[in-house]
Amino acid sequence: MSHRVLVIGSGGREHAICWKLSQSPKIKQIYALPGSYGIQQVDKCQNLDSKVLDPKDFEAIAKWSKEKEIALVVVGPEDPLALGLGDVLQKEGIACFGPGKQGAQIEADKKWAKDFMLRHGIPTARYESFTDTDKAKAFIKSAPYPALVVKAAGLAAGKGVVVAANVDEACQAVDEILGQLKYGQAGATLVVEELLEGEEISVLAFTDGKSVRAMLPAQDHKRLGNGDSGPNTGGMGAYCPCPLISQPALELVQKAVLERAVQGLAKERISYQGVLYAGLMLTRDGPRVLEFNCRFGDPETQVILPLLETDLFDVMLACCTGKLDKLTLQWRSGVSAVGVILASAGYPETSTKGCIITGLPANNTPTQLIFHSGLAVNKEKQALTNGGRVLIAIALDGGLKEAAAKATKLAGSISFSGSGAQYRTDIAQKAFKIATASTPGLSYKDSGVDIDAGDALVQRIKPLSRGTQRPGVLGGLGGFGGLFRLNELSYKEPVIAEATQGVGAKIKLALEHELYENVGYDLFALSANDLLEFGAEPVAFLDYIACGKLNVPLAAQLVKGMADGCRDARCALVGGETAEMPSLYGPGQHDMAGYCVGIVEQSRVLPRFNLYQPGDLLIGLPSSGLHCAGFNEILTRLQDLKVNLKDLSPVDGGEDGLSLAHSLATPTRLYVQQLLSHLQKGDEIKSVAHVTHGLLNDVQRLLPEGFETTLDFGAVPVPKIFGWLAGKLKLSAATLLERHNCGIGMLLVLPQSSQLWRTSLPGAKVLGVLQRRAKTTGAAVQVRNFTEQLQRVAAPFGGLGERELPEELKKLASKDAVAASRADCFENAVGRRLTRVSGNYKDPILILGTDGVGTKLKIAQQTNRNSSVGIDLVAMCVNDILCNGAEPLSFSSYYACGQWQEELAKEVHGGVLEGSRQANSSFIDSHSAALPLLYEPQVYDLAGFALGIAERSGILPRLSDIQPGDVLIGLPSSGVHSNGFSLVHAVLRRVGLGLNDKAPFSEKTLGEELLVPTKIYVKALAELLSQPNHGIKALAHITGGGLSENIPRVLRKDLAVRLDANEFQLPPVFAWLAAAGNISSAELQRTYNCGLGLVLVVSAADADRVLKELRYPQRASLVGEVIARKDPKKPQVVVQNFEASLARTQKMLSTPRKRVAVLISGTGSNLQALIDATRDSAQGVHAEIVLVISNKPGVLGLERATRAGIPSVVIAHKDFKTRELYDDELTRNLKAARVDLVCLAGFMRILSAPFVREWSGRLINIHPSLLPKYPGLHVQRQALEAGEEESGCTVHFVDEGVDTGAILVQAAVPILPGDDEDALTQRIHKAEHWAFPRALALLASGTVRLSAEGRTTLPS
Repeated sequence: MSHRVLVIGSGGREHAICWKLSQSPKIKQIYALPGSYGIQQVDKCQNLDSKVLDPKDFEAIAKWSKEKEIALVVVGPEDPLALGLGDVLQKEGIACFGPGKQGAQIEADKKWAKDFMLRHGIPTARYESFTDTDKAKAFIKSAPYPALVVKAAGLAAGKGVVVAANVDEACQAVDEILGQLKYGQAGATLVVEELLEGEEISVLAFTDGKSVRAMLPAQDHKRLGNGDSGPNTGGMGAYCPCPLISQPALELVQKAVLERAVQGLAKERISYQGVLYAGLMLTRDGPRVLEFNCRFGDPETQVILPLLETDLFDVMLACCTGKLDKLTLQWRSGVSAVGVILASAGYPETSTKGCIITGLPANNTPTQLIFHSGLAVNKEKQALTNGGRVLIAIALDGGLKEAAAKATKLAGSISFSGSGAQYRTDIAQKAFKIATASTPGLSYKDSGVDIDAGDALVQRIKPLSRGTQRPGVLGGLGGFGGLFRLNELSYKEPVIAEATQGVGAKIKLALEHELYENVGYDLFALSANDLLEFGAEPVAFLDYIACGKLNVPLAAQLVKGMADGCRDARCALVGGETAEMPSLYGPGQHDMAGYCVGIVEQSRVLPRFNLYQPGDLLIGLPSSGLHCAGFNEILTRLQDLKVNLKDLSPVDGGEDGLSLAHSLATPTRLYVQQLLSHLQKGDEIKSVAHVTHGLLNDVQRLLPEGFETTLDFGAVPVPKIFGWLAGKLKLSAATLLERHNCGIGMLLVLPQSSQLWRTSLPGAKVLGVLQRRAKTTGAAVQVRNFTEQLQRVAAPFGGLGERELPEELKKLASKDAVAASRADCFENAVGRRLTRVSGNYKDPILILGTDGVGTKLKIAQQTNRNSSVGIDLVAMCVNDILCNGAEPLSFSSYYACGQWQEELAKEVHGGVLEGSRQANSSFIDSHSAALPLLYEPQVYDLAGFALGIAERSGILPRLSDIQPGDVLIGLPSSGVHSNGFSLVHAVLRRVGLGLNDKAPFSEKTLGEELLVPTKIYVKALAELLSQPNHGIKALAHITGGGLSENIPRVLRKDLAVRLDANEFQLPPVFAWLAAAGNISSAELQRTYNCGLGLVLVVSAADADRVLKELRYPQRASLVGEVIARKDPKKPQVVVQNFEASLARTQKMLSTPRKRVAVLISGTGSNLQALIDATRDSAQGVHAEIVLVISNKPGVLGLERATRAGIPSVVIAHKDFKTRELYDDELTRNLKAARVDLVCLAGFMRILSAPFVREWSGRLINIHPSLLPKYPGLHVQRQALEAGEEESGCTVHFVDEGVDTGAILVQAAVPILPGDDEDALTQRIHKAEHWAFPRALALLASGTVRLSAEGRTTLPS
């Protein structure tokens, strides 16, 4: 460690060189001239102030180097080399890594370099050089090849090259570079080259003038913007190694380019040592040299050197001493480096200095690097921008995609104050096609979700469901909802009762001991027993099963247990949901929820407290054991005591070989058979309570104010299982009464004279007698003889203790749990909600649906954004029943978590209430439980159950009516909705992005985008479905299974559909997922909605009428047609133009979002429509509103801008003498905000001709008529007076005429009988809010543009 090194330069390249040299054990000191703040922070490095040593005084540098015994001078930039620094140093005997002036000509003089390549047979583009503009332009126009690359022959800091799109642009570049000397004398000689086609890459090499050692290939990104858009720069990012060049091509470059160049220099007696940089184009005919450079590239150096394992000092010294042939370069294998440049606002034309930089990492790490290009530090030690290119953010990773994602993420975490930073988000994406070829595409199955397994389960349980059928059931499993016909029952005034239940941690016991059917039976029994509290007959049941990995035989046994319960109660199993959620549940983990619907006569709704009399009997029916209460705590404590549940049961059944697990898992007793007939016969049973919350709690539910009772266990035996439990866990008698049924599963209140309990209810016991309450203090329920009875059965197991059990079932405070209900919803005497069936229905059909939110919940939990998943839950359920033509009536939910957090539960529940409101549904109840054995502390799951009603004649789908030629109308989704999130998680893991990172497809974070709630379509379709002849034959909710599997649910097997992806918007999130996860189009269509949330099937004759209802308010569109399916092996869904739509959207994402200004004069309702659209990524409007300008102060539109956080300015026309001066001020503000497009939204000013010409093709207006009819003002009055049958609006380019510009979008609105100006204007406003965002989307994406002839055209 004895050598000193001097590095010339101050940029990111030199920072990387110093960083790499500092790792050499042979170097003790590195000087940087002039250096930078970043270099100064590198170990062993010291900046040299220009006052100490002038970087331009080469003689002084040589003298200083001798005095300081500098072993090596490394010259970073090209200018000092071109001016001869290398010659001066070598003359003084100082080793210089970099050629002399002659060698530097290879970069400094483009004409000399091209001639050199020609002399030595180095493959390059054809060219000519010029010093006369006219001759250069004449050559461009007449060349036998596309002569479109125009270069300044001298040094222009990497910017003196124009790759023109056409001859006119090339000639303009000649005028600027040679005619106007835009780059000074560097452009006094001009090189015009053949335009080569292919990918451009960089191959740098070390050379000592004899040997050549190539570095790993890299690719620079010269253009400013994504998708190689915008002006040329010094480089906006790079990556290494670059897979675009094959090994044979690299070998060719080594021999035909690098070695031939070094040999040519030697032949021309030009000494050369240092770096030889070859900029190459990979053409169909092989690599061609675009240019040579005489130094390290910037930013290539910053991504190449981190991969070099050989000591850089050794390599450089070998180059300077002619010993490079003795050295072999070693590189890191299996690692990619990607660097993203952050540039200041205005770059490359100008640079913004002095902006505060925040978010810089404290230190470089082995996988994350920051190198400074133009960064300074103020007195307060704050980092500031100090140039055009400010810094480069680099990430290293084993995968190129992962490295790119991490580098982009790192760049996004760094901010510049003021106008912000410019950086590209597509660095390395050109290589992804090759990287993708070797990277397997992700599928839903790869992410842990097997759709085929789900389908197999449905087929397996269909016979189980059929076995529960009873009169009233319509259809079978596999539809969107379960259907039940009420007229099959004999109720005169039917009331609907609903119950939601879970089995708690008992499922863990069942799974571990393979008692699957037991716990399935439990689930149904709990739900059906709950309905008896209303006096209701259970008629239909739904289940929800959640797991980490679907085991079809296991799940089928769970369902078999439920089906057995349904048969015993004569209740139909009409549907269910199985959710496979690998990121929410571990392997083997499950949870379940059940939902049962019952019917009761209005006059027999329980409880009937008004019939209570002192002396009424409190009757207890025996339980079968523990039922499902308290298992989380029981199993936890038994595990702590190391109790083996496989041992023989110490209570009933052990003598027959039953294990303790079997005793504990005894299914819940079902009481429907015992009680239903008595409930339906008369008024003998006054109330019923299902004991699930602990015996004491449930007795209290039966006691209205003013009544009390005493439970007497003198003649009521306590089952042995409770004695064993109390003895083993040392529980108190009080805690068993509060948390368990203590042997009583159901409670009844009967008249004192009733003999029902003696004659018809086996095992029934009188627990107590109701009395008027004598005093208001003290407990309303007293207990006698329980402790003694319990002590007797606990004594063999150690006797009672004092330990207590926690509460597992949870309830939110009543004010947090309920919301406004529909008029048909009412409460019984204990506050539980029921629903009356309207007498308007002649043949009412109940429609039941269930669903969950899937692993979208994980995103909510990880981002702590839990307020919207409840909306998702409601949407997934009600959208399903909507597909059967249902009017949603009510909604119930299930919430289970690892740790009860009141505020979190309220937040989630608030979303459920909001979703219920949006769906016009009464919220009935939520079953909530804290289950640490099933869930981690911060984890929860949700299940939902929706109930709707429809007239039988209105049930959908009308399968027999659907025919070839029918058309499909699509309602757009709001994004991913709530399906396929396990695959989303897999993609995020692959690309290394977090949920708080900026989404690659919008301005929001990934968490915000992915949590956009599922759209609820109830209000969109309610009015249409209420019409007798609405014309809808079928509705398909595009949910799990995507487009491919949901539309066939409403088709006969002899039919298929053909969709056209050009007719609906593919939300950018899907394009990003496809690219990032290498997801095939087929897998995308099978997993996601792809932009269509709901699909309507209508006849061609009805299509226009239905579209008129839905197009503007819902952005509906005609998306396809029904066709005959001639081959049963062919798929039922064919999506045409999907690949093209996907590629179009992916290309759009690779370009910068257009910056939009909106000019207003008033309320700004169209401004709001544009704000909403540009901030809704699903609409695909690739633009952002960056400025609002009003010519009037205090208008509502300015308030809208403020609320949206959009900068606004008032430019009052009164303050300017002429229209031109006013428009000049407009232009100044627009350019200061770097505006690309201007929208006139009610801007009541006539713009001057110069302004219109300057913004031609980028300036659009919306006009409230169908142009060319009725330009100008008062257009609705004119249309009405003329007797027109329709009006509408037009979005058009602005030209110098009055509303005469080329049309982008029109939206027609019918003129109805009785319309006045106001009514017509209001309807046209709705059309405008559809048309203006649509037009902006077309313009911003480049789908349309204004031709030179003033017509709207598609790009060629």
